[in-house]
Amino acid sequence: MMRIAKHPWINIAVGLALIIAATLFSIQFFAKTSFDYDSLSFTIQSKISWTGGTSLQIPPVGQLFLKSHHTPWQLVITLDEINFNKLEEHLASLSSKEELLDMFQAEVKKALLTFFASVLLCGIIGAAVILCLCRIYPPNPWFGRGILASVLMLAVFIGLTAATYDPDAIKHPQYQGALESAPWAMNLVSMSLDNIEVLGSSLRKVSEGLPLLYKQASQIQSMGELQPDLAVLHVSDIHNNPAAFEFIQQLVANFNIKMIIDTGDLTDYGTALEADIISNIEKFKIPYVFIPGNHDSPLILERLKKIKNVRIIDKNVATVAGLTIAGIADPAAESFNSDVASTEAMDACRTEFNDFLASLGLQPDIIAVHNRQLAKDIIGKYPLILHGHDHKYNLSVVNGTVIHDAGTTGAAGIRGLTPKGVPYSAAILYWKKTEDSGWKLQAIDSIKVNGTEGRLTIDRHNYS
Repeated sequence: MMRIAKHPWINIAVGLALIIAATLFSIQFFAKTSFDYDSLSFTIQSKISWTGGTSLQIPPVGQLFLKSHHTPWQLVITLDEINFNKLEEHLASLSSKEELLDMFQAEVKKALLTFFASVLLCGIIGAAVILCLCRIYPPNPWFGRGILASVLMLAVFIGLTAATYDPDAIKHPQYQGALESAPWAMNLVSMSLDNIEVLGSSLRKVSEGLPLLYKQASQIQSMGELQPDLAVLHVSDIHNNPAAFEFIQQLVANFNIKMIIDTGDLTDYGTALEADIISNIEKFKIPYVFIPGNHDSPLILERLKKIKNVRIIDKNVATVAGLTIAGIADPAAESFNSDVASTEAMDACRTEFNDFLASLGLQPDIIAVHNRQLAKDIIGKYPLILHGHDHKYNLSVVNGTVIHDAGTTGAAGIRGLTPKGVPYSAAILYWKKTEDSGWKLQAIDSIKVNGTEGRLTIDRHNYS
């Protein structure tokens, strides 16, 4: 073995590091396989990354990421080409929907086996090249040991990938790409057998060529097993940012939103000058439920009451689009002071809200407040709590209660004007009717747009 230092173990460690680096470099840039399934052409390759998972690339629409495994590499599957005429003929000729899925799964399995064989071959070649560059040739025993080390590393890599594989990862896809293409892409991975016809009819609307797919993706309606009866948009902390309404309008149009819930801080100071932004709400033509925040004011609330599609929730219950919503205004909204209410005022408001909920005699579908502190005593008692206030998007489940913080749909207004920027954030809540005419939360799409980076990210969280 080539000597680098006096101590043999240092030489062995350096040599092993070089072999590992060469193996990873080789599989990163050379391990690749392509396969065709009738009218679809795919490429599979690897990408070394601390974030392990599977990435489905649909250029130029965007990409879907699944946290399918925990080893530090990604399997990148790229859709290279779609022959739509051939696809339509194939769908029409199938004797059963199961046949399509079975045949496709068989092709994917075969392609993955070919890909892993390519990984092993490329890794071994990479190790052999670096050993030769170090002037270690056969029949030198260190050459064989180096190749064996490469093979063992790859075997462990592939084995751990298989061992940590999570079949439920498909329930939590993450999308990055064009906003108008998001509904189509998010439902692509959850396509079920009952919706093969939907896929076929949707693709028939798309002419040949991926650039046109990008333009027309917004015409393809939701498909797959996520077929909600109601889609609700949760926004918060717009802070007088007109761009937020452009963002909201795109979400309403592309995701078939039937109701918007805004958990407060529409403005910064609650002044008459800022009240002009309210005119944007009237354009939505769908119910707009508003829970006042500490940056709102009596003047803002009076203006909002004049808008036909606005429903203000302040220690009351409203049934909108079939959902029962209970909430209370932030105590600071009673004045023109945008500061956070005092501890005493918050405690009194929370107690008042607790007593009000206890007197209802019914279970609201949604509890909506501006500041989470107003709902901290009822976590675990109700299925869903919506809030905002802290400008940090968060979605969690605590004691059986789903708690959603919309962050800031207005990118924190003027506060967001920092070099790094604050992302625009919102979420879509999908609801399904139950057999007893009630409602069940089916899934939540967490949506973030970073204006400074120009990147859209959507994470789906299923609850059904």
